[in-house]
Amino acid sequence: MVRVREALPRDAAAIRRLLEAVLDRRLEDHHAAQLARNLLYFLSGQGNALLLLEEGERVVGAASVWVRQGVFDDLPVARVDRLLLDPEHRTPEAALALLEQAAALARSVGAGDFEVSLEDPLPLPEGTLKDLGMTALGTYRARIR
Repeated sequence: MVRVREALPRDAAAIRRLLEAVLDRRLEDHHAAQLARNLLYFLSGQGNALLLLEEGERVVGAASVWVRQGVFDDLPVARVDRLLLDPEHRTPEAALALLEQAAALARSVGAGDFEVSLEDPLPLPEGTLKDLGMTALGTYRARIR
């Protein structure tokens, strides 16, 4: 059975295993410790959520959702900027399950905008994001470091 839920600090080891599967290498212990600290910091931020996709007891995907107050209007803005899928679960259904839950989270906090900004293309059929009511907007980006 597949389900999506919000991450908790105790999920650090499962998130490590997901990241190792995505990177196809083992994380050194000091990187894993930093990941656990980053998870605590991220989850303690107001409006932040890390959604986990589970198959049985195994975490096979994750999406980070940030909710922030908009600058030019009164409504919050929700943004997904990272979506990881275990290589064996990199399917349209898995990606869509995480995005649908992220959109539901955005609606639940009254967000006026829902943005998805990812570096890697999602394994979604053409038109899926439009079916979710999303429109592609131009993005310019530079890596600082």
